Amino acid sequence: MDLQPLSSTEYIILEEIMCQQFLVVLICLFMASHGHSLRRRCRNRREIRYCMSVRVPKIISHLHCIINNNDSICIDKLRMDRNAFHTLVILTKDIGGLTDSKSMSSSEKLAMFLNILAHHEKNRSIKVDYIRSGWSVSQAFNECLSAILKLTPLLLVDPKPVLEDEVEDRWKWFKGCLGALDDTYIQIRVPSQYKPRYRTRKGEIATNVLGVCDRNLNFTYVLPGWEGSAADGHVLRDAVTRRNGLKIHEGNYYLCDGGYTNGKGFLSPYRGYRYWLKDWRGDNPLPQCKEELFNMRHARARNVIEMTFGLLKGRWGILRSSSWYSVKVHNRIISACCLIHNFIRREMEVDPLDIDMKEQMEYQHENIDVVESSQEWTTWRDELAQSMWNARSNN
Repeated sequence: MDLQPLSSTEYIILEEIMCQQFLVVLICLFMASHGHSLRRRCRNRREIRYCMSVRVPKIISHLHCIINNNDSICIDKLRMDRNAFHTLVILTKDIGGLTDSKSMSSSEKLAMFLNILAHHEKNRSIKVDYIRSGWSVSQAFNECLSAILKLTPLLLVDPKPVLEDEVEDRWKWFKGCLGALDDTYIQIRVPSQYKPRYRTRKGEIATNVLGVCDRNLNFTYVLPGWEGSAADGHVLRDAVTRRNGLKIHEGNYYLCDGGYTNGKGFLSPYRGYRYWLKDWRGDNPLPQCKEELFNMRHARARNVIEMTFGLLKGRWGILRSSSWYSVKVHNRIISACCLIHNFIRREMEVDPLDIDMKEQMEYQHENIDVVESSQEWTTWRDELAQSMWNARSNN
């Protein structure tokens, strides 16, 4: 049978039929693809819900074991007992602004933060222990660090001077003394081009931290951030001249070692004479002159800052070795560690770390804002040393 050519009208009709069939095919393919995507999303949601339903009880159980079971575990992990921890949680929430997130409580955030400071745990270790993502751990750490630093006015101690009726042998000679100060080195990691500035006399890459403490081993002022190569006097001068720096009322002073200038507000020992406590131990002779006697008693009193630094580094493992945090963040961590150190000593009746390190007022006057040698203070030191020597001779 011969095929007849299509007319123009028939051709148009056929073309419309084919277009409609093509659209139907496209719609069917789209619906099939969309249905598959919906089924896959529903399956993923079921898997997520299943994973969270398994994780949440484990998270709660792990946190409960640390902060609620007994004090020994809490102290080992977080460096404070349960009562102190829950008090710190309240302070960070009410004053520091720490908040509960959708899937993480403030207690868990603070527990992770303290765990990192105490044991220098890495992010990947914490996320396994607490069953969290690395991002959640990092976010919680930064939130807690900011919250702790907001507690600075509350946790830094206001020093009280030694009074005239002081009877403790270590301090009775130093009327008006507020405590002691010294610097310490804390290792950090810095870019290669900055290493010469942070290199200490011993060749370590570290930051020079000025610490000031009272007689009870509490920090009254902390200045981190100076390069390891900076001189002690330069760091102290910066601390005194800052707007919110170290303030010393007229008539008060801090004990410092021979690396600092003896002068208004700072009492240093005699140079050229025995000073360190080990110089009088064992078979070494007792002080032979007023300068050595003064140095010995000065060293006994100033030893509180050495003990304070020892407690600080013994408590927080993150300060005993360099970390991967930036210099700015690491300096903030140092300040936070000092603040929590004060908090622990205030809230805990017995500090386990303090057991091994035991013994071996406020005036409204003009503040001292310069660091320079003073003949007046040198004369006063000589008179104090002579009075010590006379009292020893009479006894």
